[in-house]
Amino acid sequence: MEAWDAYLHGSYPIGACVVDAGGQVIARGRNRLGDPRSAEGGVISGHDLAHAEINALLNLKDTPRPACYGWTVLTTVQPCPQCAGAIAMSGVRAVEYAASDPWAGCTHLLTDDPYVSRKGIRVGRAPEEVQRAALRLMIHALMDEGRALGTNSVLDSFHSEHPQDVEFAAHVHHSGTLTTLRDHRAPLAGALAVLA
Repeated sequence: MEAWDAYLHGSYPIGACVVDAGGQVIARGRNRLGDPRSAEGGVISGHDLAHAEINALLNLKDTPRPACYGWTVLTTVQPCPQCAGAIAMSGVRAVEYAASDPWAGCTHLLTDDPYVSRKGIRVGRAPEEVQRAALRLMIHALMDEGRALGTNSVLDSFHSEHPQDVEFAAHVHHSGTLTTLRDHRAPLAGALAVLA
C-alpha cells in the first residue's frame, strides 16, 4: 500500500512499515523523493534521505529496549546502504524485504559487517508473489524514468538477475496499463492484478 502510494505521488514505489512482535503495524513510511522538500512531523520529503525505511523509522513514537528488539521493518525493496545502516542503529532487530535490489541492495551490511552483525539482526524475505509484484513495479518505475537496457544503467543490473521480470515490466510499460492506473489514482488492487 505504501509503495503504491509513493508511486502515485511521483516517487519510487517503495514502502515500509514497522511491525511489533505481535505483527501490528506501529509505523509506516513511503519513499518521498518526488515530494516537495520538507522535514517536518517525522517525515522527510524531497531529499536524498527521503527513503521509505527512514520515514517508517522516523514515525516510531519511540524504541523502548528491549521491546523494539522484537520488531521488524517490512519493506518492498531491499534496503540500500543508508537504510540498512538506519535499521541497524534503530534498535529494531529484523528486516524483511520483497524485491531484491541488485543495484543498491545492502542487507549484507546487517549480517556481514563485524560491528553490525553483533546486533543479531534477522534478514528475511516476503512471500514470492509479493516479491514478484514489488520487483515488477520497481522495474516499471525505472522505465518511467526513461532508463533503457544496454546503457549500463540500474535497469541492466535488474535485467542480469531478473530477465523475465524486466521483460514482463517492459510489456506492461509499453501497454500503458499501469501508467493509466497510476494517473487515475486507482486502488492498489488494480495494480496488483496487472503485476501478478
